[in-house]
Amino acid sequence: MLIVGAGFAGSTFARIVAENGFYIEVIDNRDHSGGNSYSYRDSETGIEIHKYGPHIFHTSNEKVFEFITRFTTLSGYIHRVKAVTHGQVFSLPINLHTINQFFGKVLSPKEARQFIEKKQIKIDKLTNFEEVVLASLGRELYEAFFKDYTIKQWGKNPKEIPASTAQRLPVRYDYNDCYFNDKYQGIPVEGYGVLFDRMLDHPNITVSLRTSFNDIRSEWRKKYSYLIFTGSIDEYYDYRYGYLPYRTVTFDEIRGKEIQGSAVINYTDASVPFTRIHEHKYFTPDHKYKNSIAYKEFSVATTSRKDPFYPINDEQGKAIYNQYKEMATQEKGVIFIGRLAEYRYYNMDQVIDSSMKSFDRFMQRTSPR
Repeated sequence: MLIVGAGFAGSTFARIVAENGFYIEVIDNRDHSGGNSYSYRDSETGIEIHKYGPHIFHTSNEKVFEFITRFTTLSGYIHRVKAVTHGQVFSLPINLHTINQFFGKVLSPKEARQFIEKKQIKIDKLTNFEEVVLASLGRELYEAFFKDYTIKQWGKNPKEIPASTAQRLPVRYDYNDCYFNDKYQGIPVEGYGVLFDRMLDHPNITVSLRTSFNDIRSEWRKKYSYLIFTGSIDEYYDYRYGYLPYRTVTFDEIRGKEIQGSAVINYTDASVPFTRIHEHKYFTPDHKYKNSIAYKEFSVATTSRKDPFYPINDEQGKAIYNQYKEMATQEKGVIFIGRLAEYRYYNMDQVIDSSMKSFDRFMQRTSPR
């Protein structure tokens, strides 16, 4: 079996099928496994750096948790995010402290609900991101925390972004400022690089880095029985129906003694060109470091199709993807899994779960009856 891509989708599938007797070659065009989740230790400071931006593992899926903890121990890190807007620092997600601070109130949970309900804008049918947030929080909080940040993040007016994107935004009427609600949360104690090395460490698995699928595209069926493709599905079909729209991120590095005092701070105002700053030593708060490293993060369009991060799941993107998806149903011996292949905004645990389910379907199709 050939698996293209050594991120969570490909590595999970590789490990499971290897343990079920298949021989696997995993290839990746990067010089490391782990995909966009990869992290490494900075040689100067000793800080674990998330190369492609912060990745905090969180899940309530017991099966996924049991799988990943075979290869790592999750730290006790709890993700808390701050936001700078209108010259002040607030807690995200929107919670009781954010509401009281923003409006200069001292409201109880019940009073805060009633207060926000009066600000909610009644919309009969929620069709886009803006309408979902307006209906949930009202215009003031929407414009302060979401409108300009969303434009910076996605390069689109929030009215053009699907309503489903707003479902990732929790709102709380207590003082809980933990960003995620999942049962399990943390970061691999030894880093994501070590996690992936262990996942792919099996006698039935061979890993070939700096290897492009394009180099073996025309020959793979002669050598392998199956192909698991985790790259972008439009790339697999040589962009026959055009490019799927993505956003990617770029980073400006900052080094110093102390930089911002928190792991992640979002900058929601349009006057600030970057979306957030992440200071990586705070992802391992139990460790003490003399110096620090942070990164300003910028969201940009993937005009070169290098490092696609976030699928823009608008009507144009859906229409293009559906054409590729139809072609994929006709493929023999090929399985498409993962964020890029399925054109979905998966979290890490959702990618693992998707790979597990794909393996189950694969075994049902290939097992003798």
